[in-house]
Amino acid sequence: MYKEVLVPESVIKEFGNISLPCLSIRKIESNLLKLLITDLNLGKGEAEVIALANSKDLTAVIDDSKARKVAENMGLKLTGTIGVLMRAEKEGLIVSAHDKVKKLKEKGFYVSEELFENLERFKYPKPTKPTKSTK
Repeated sequence: MYKEVLVPESVIKEFGNISLPCLSIRKIESNLLKLLITDLNLGKGEAEVIALANSKDLTAVIDDSKARKVAENMGLKLTGTIGVLMRAEKEGLIVSAHDKVKKLKEKGFYVSEELFENLERFKYPKPTKPTKSTK
């Protein structure tokens, strides 16, 4: 789905090791961090994701609403866990983004009921594999 996933060190420290073949852990050093953490009161992980996305012109994956607003105001490309799951469903990597989000909700992941209901109604058509024509 992704050729490379860049993850700041602070995110790994917060969530633990992540096993992905495309994972690249980055140490983030940016003057932007002080502003994001001290002045805007974002968490270190969210701040580092924003700083990394800003410096490399990447799409930031952020779920925290305050951090999302900051990223949007900075003009960054943005998605969240649900967006990643919807893309995985679209590409045929998972059967149902809705079912995955339901499991996340059961573990404490917050998603509004409106978004959750809309996700249930939304379905991508199943990807079709090209067939060989016989002549």
